[in-house]
Amino acid sequence: MKKEESEEGMCRNSYRENKIEINCVIFCFEDKKLKVLLIKNESDFDNHKWKLPSAGLNEMPMLQTAQEILRRYISSDDFFLDQLKAFGHHSSLVQENISIVYYAMVRKEKTQEEQELHSNLIWIEANTVTQLDANDRMMLDFSLKELKKNICCSAIGFNLLAEKFTLLQVVNLYEEILGIQINKVNFRRKILQRRLVQSLDEKEEGVSYRAAKFYSLNVPKNEVTWNVKFNFIF
Repeated sequence: MKKEESEEGMCRNSYRENKIEINCVIFCFEDKKLKVLLIKNESDFDNHKWKLPSAGLNEMPMLQTAQEILRRYISSDDFFLDQLKAFGHHSSLVQENISIVYYAMVRKEKTQEEQELHSNLIWIEANTVTQLDANDRMMLDFSLKELKKNICCSAIGFNLLAEKFTLLQVVNLYEEILGIQINKVNFRRKILQRRLVQSLDEKEEGVSYRAAKFYSLNVPKNEVTWNVKFNFIF
């Protein structure tokens, strides 16, 4: 009986030591490419030079911890952030490290100054990422999968565009994330029929081709995620 009690106590103490970490997969859209933010891996024991931004969970709520991670590298409150999933990573027989994954979307114009200030971070094309460890790779892949699914049933992808944009930029965004070619005429018609965007009295300037009209999202910012639902079938 004493042996059983001793073993139970050891297990309880081990589980108390489980490491809970908040990981953020931060996306932006620049030069027609979907990019993800990586930071230098200071404990590069296995030649994994980069890793996802993260922080250990302490007394702060999970969402607040994730927001602090964003502000550390973006220095702005203008971002979209949502929790995706918890991943368990076994590090011993009784200990499990837990990663709570959030994905975020930011506008690249908001990050120029921060990139100059932080030499330990890099924006890299999401589909060409290497030198991540297996756990970070799994979390990135899952975030990409969720992003592909969610941009087809909500206005969530517009968080990656500037406040004003052309319809061609919207097409480029969807083509890049989904990895397909889109019928531009049909896509434009779907966007306009749903009154998802509103036309602005502005056009592109300083371009060698026919200047395109600018649009803005016709949805309150606090409703951009799921209150506007549609189904794009490509």
